[in-house]
Amino acid sequence: MRLHVAVLDDYDLLRGTLGADPRLRILGPGATRYDVRVLDPLGARPPELVREMLADDVPTVVRTAGADARAVVAAWAAGANDVVTKVLGASHLADTLCTAVSHPFHLGAGLAEAIVEVTGRAGPGVESRLGEVLGQVRRGRRLTAAMQQAGLTPAEYEAEIRTLRDTLRGAGLDLRPAPPTPRQREALVLYAEGRSLPEIQQQLGVGPRTLAELLGPIPDRLRAELRALNRARTPDRP
Repeated sequence: MRLHVAVLDDYDLLRGTLGADPRLRILGPGATRYDVRVLDPLGARPPELVREMLADDVPTVVRTAGADARAVVAAWAAGANDVVTKVLGASHLADTLCTAVSHPFHLGAGLAEAIVEVTGRAGPGVESRLGEVLGQVRRGRRLTAAMQQAGLTPAEYEAEIRTLRDTLRGAGLDLRPAPPTPRQREALVLYAEGRSLPEIQQQLGVGPRTLAELLGPIPDRLRAELRALNRARTPDRP
């Protein structure tokens, strides 16, 4: 039986690519009953509406162009099953949607890495065996293999991950993408001026990986700001 999928806030391209997967049936924009949904991007809606949506029982995968770790973990703590980047291929995204339904506490490598970063920086305690599992998953190991090596049963893992999610939910993490840093603004201005990526690297004196980190989160932030501007715009101002 195919899963009924709702794609929220993205373009028709994603609906078309996911619709080619025989496991999925992509519903129209007005659908209200579905098995799983994709929210793309993270900044597409006001944080309070995103939290309200993620608090229900419908499995949800959030797709982002590169939100910072704090916003990724905030989405997971609010109820998202996984948070993935736009570079994830259609077949892998379809796998993630199926996993969100069949194994709701499964974590992907990107989400595990964000959790490790946030818990290491903000201080919420992580049980040692769960910390070992997260560390292995972030490096690409399968969750079941990581659990086995850490000595965590599925029931213990679920209990620990629930506790961690509740702790992080109470930490007040912001769902909105963080504002650009001065360095990111500088890179974005150069890009807007028409400079090539190699030229921006040379101007800033950074390598490809650092440049990707600088520019990667910009699309989500820009979409969020544009949507906020559109919501605030009065009818008599074009």
